[in-house]
Amino acid sequence: MKKVEIESFLKSFLLFFISLSSVIWFLMYKTYKSNIHDFEDSLYSQMKIASLSSERSPLFTKKIVPKRDDISLNTFYRDEKNFYIYFKSKDRKNLLIKVSYPLSGLNHDEEIIFKQSLWNFLKSLILIFFISIGFSIYALNPYRKYLKLTEEFIKDILHDFNTPISTMRLNLSLMKRDTDNKKIKRVEAGIETILNLQNNLKEYLENDIKKSEKFYLDKVITDRVTYLQGAYPHIKFDLQIPRKTAYCYKNGFVRIMDNILSNACKYNKKNGSVLIALKNDRKLYIKDTGRGIRNPKKIFDRFYKETSRGLGIGLHIVKKLSKKMDIPIQVESKKDKGTTFILNLSNIILD
Repeated sequence: MKKVEIESFLKSFLLFFISLSSVIWFLMYKTYKSNIHDFEDSLYSQMKIASLSSERSPLFTKKIVPKRDDISLNTFYRDEKNFYIYFKSKDRKNLLIKVSYPLSGLNHDEEIIFKQSLWNFLKSLILIFFISIGFSIYALNPYRKYLKLTEEFIKDILHDFNTPISTMRLNLSLMKRDTDNKKIKRVEAGIETILNLQNNLKEYLENDIKKSEKFYLDKVITDRVTYLQGAYPHIKFDLQIPRKTAYCYKNGFVRIMDNILSNACKYNKKNGSVLIALKNDRKLYIKDTGRGIRNPKKIFDRFYKETSRGLGIGLHIVKKLSKKMDIPIQVESKKDKGTTFILNLSNIILD
């Protein structure tokens, strides 16, 4: 199961389990109180019979006491040792019969009732647990079918993209041999943008990180900047990257850089700039002079976007890859001042 499926399953399970458990707890509590009440009624009946009997009871202690105004008949009392009731004496009006039951015995009986109720509740919880799992799986099925259908649809589109894009790239390469036109370079940059979107969609469908490899950090970043300069000639790039060797999933790192840098260009102001600097603390700073982000905490959420452009998955992919590749990432942004992405590369830089 994918992460989003696990999240949906857990939420459905918790909703079912907590709801049903709450109902069962309420019913069991009412049943427990009812059982205690029935037990007290039964105990009262037995104590009344004992008060009328002339024989000695093995459970109760009887005692004749004088009648007082502060004593209520047929009412339960308790002290430190006993649980007792006062009954009328059938022979003398000024005397009462006090029938006592040991408090330890009463506590023991109530404990048995409580344990029985608790055991019934736990058995019900086990049953509810499996019922909730069944309900959650059943509720998740339509979502899983829809998700699978969507992924297959995206895969089909990506497959259909390959032929026309390859044809355009091939013909542009042939055209570049005959003329060095800036318009051709811009068309080529546009095709590269489509390829970037295609790669994002592929990465969105992937769940596994591929094999790590060594590469020069400065070369990879320079290559990505060169590619973006063709699409955004009005943006000034300032690279401050020393020669460093990195070891990680290279294509994943390229995806991270492409998405962050393309956003830095796409949402930058006219004749703006992008600073890319690797500091001594092994942190990579990507700072632009763009419009800034309204909700920096939400930008990594799937499908979240602050404009009508894009699909809202680029930075979600950045977060997913950076987490899997052990690259902590931070975002600092001010409205109309720009945005800075900070990638901690300590875990991938070798020298």
